[in-house]
Amino acid sequence: MTLMITPATFVCERDFEHSVALLYFAFTDHEARKVWYGGKERGFNVAHHTLDFRAGGAESWRGQPHGDAWMTNDATFIDIMPEQRVIYSYVMTMDGALFTVSQQAVEFSARGTGSHIRLTEQIMFIDRSDHLTGRIEGTQAMLDHLNAWLDAHIAAG
Repeated sequence: MTLMITPATFVCERDFEHSVALLYFAFTDHEARKVWYGGKERGFNVAHHTLDFRAGGAESWRGQPHGDAWMTNDATFIDIMPEQRVIYSYVMTMDGALFTVSQQAVEFSARGTGSHIRLTEQIMFIDRSDHLTGRIEGTQAMLDHLNAWLDAHIAAG
């Protein structure tokens, strides 16, 4: 088998009916991220999740989505401008094998009485693991769960 790297770039955008401050809080708060990012509420078996949200800090997640293969996601935060942007890089493994290396910029902005998020990801799929459509769908699902967390947080008062 010939080993290869397949690069790709994608952008996902979403409007929310919630303030930039609350949207940004959901990204920076460990308890919030545990719910919308990849937690039991999403049907994941999570063995490990830590968050040190600061430039130079890290996030580490190990879990099994929907009974599938065990995955890890280890990120390093590169640049943080509160309520404006977060830039980080991350690597993902599946059953111990490296399958993607990414860098992502998350931009936050006000839109009317709500907010807007723009995620731009540059990704390298390792050794024929190209699943760009699945990655985009997963990112969109993550934004759906983020919106649900925002709605629930407001409803809880």
